[in-house]
Amino acid sequence: MTLETIVFSVKGRPLPHTSATLDESAEEAVRNAVFDVAWTGPGIPCAPDDEATITISGELWGTGYVRDVRGAHDENSRTYAVSFVSKTCDATECSVDDLEGLKRDADLGDIAEAFDSYGVGVEIKANTIRKSVHKIRPGETLFQTLETDARAQGVLIYDSPEGKLVLADKPEGRHAGALRRGVNIESASGSLSGATSFSKVKVRGQASIGVSASALRAEAEAKGASRRKRVLIVPFEGEATSERLKKRAKWEARRASGEGVTCTITVPGFRDEAGRLWQRNRLVEVDDDWLGIEQDMVIASAKLSQDGAGGTTTTLSLKDPRALGGDNPRGKSNDAWAAPGSADADYREG
Repeated sequence: MTLETIVFSVKGRPLPHTSATLDESAEEAVRNAVFDVAWTGPGIPCAPDDEATITISGELWGTGYVRDVRGAHDENSRTYAVSFVSKTCDATECSVDDLEGLKRDADLGDIAEAFDSYGVGVEIKANTIRKSVHKIRPGETLFQTLETDARAQGVLIYDSPEGKLVLADKPEGRHAGALRRGVNIESASGSLSGATSFSKVKVRGQASIGVSASALRAEAEAKGASRRKRVLIVPFEGEATSERLKKRAKWEARRASGEGVTCTITVPGFRDEAGRLWQRNRLVEVDDDWLGIEQDMVIASAKLSQDGAGGTTTTLSLKDPRALGGDNPRGKSNDAWAAPGSADADYREG
């Protein structure tokens, strides 16, 4: 296993640490990390809002800022816990600073770039629908103004190692090798719940122009994973069209099912068989007969941990790929692990 060196640099100066935990997720816009900093200099090792980067054996993992500095001491020793957040924190916490707050004929990428008041940056990896006008609500953040439309269009919002917002609608790729019980799985657990699973998801919306049934009583319906009657009705956010309603219905059915079906696997080291750091929103083959999984899964989140002795492990939270916009894995898993896989949603007018 490769000996990994994590470097936590604040204002261009590496801070020595005795342990580190690094978290990234395809379902959260901000990655974060926590370090136990070994500091013997005067005062505190750093301060909140100091610019910071994290590298793993020379490979950039995160770009952002110091968030919290917590110090403690007794008569003979002292400790400091320092946390890190991605640059994207400003997109989730700070209001859009734009006097007009209006963008015409724009897709999600155009909107993100137009209202990026803090220079976070955006990477577009999804095809999104253009809208005639987008209006900022006073006080809302960039994430808030994007999230409503992103949810309606099946788009994930997370961050990149460079600290930019990423808009994606499917897994970015796959990891080499596989996760196998008895080979490289140190521990594993699974959680199966029917609480968020529905037999049908219906999305209902209206158009702003017209009085016909298609304008006032439009509905799309997608099949869910529940084996008994459980219907979820979702009001559509924004201008309703056939295409938009069907896409939202499929996405909601898959996401709802995926929320209740996840497994957590811990593996040694930080990298796959090809030497790539484990990353969120990538596919990996999983073969664990004790959990009943034999299929591709998508990494919803990855937690990289290193202790004082240099030992490294990665804890992966995984879901059926369809839960994050991917394709049917067509494996041999127990049916309880599956997300809805219908090719399309049905559309009808009231």
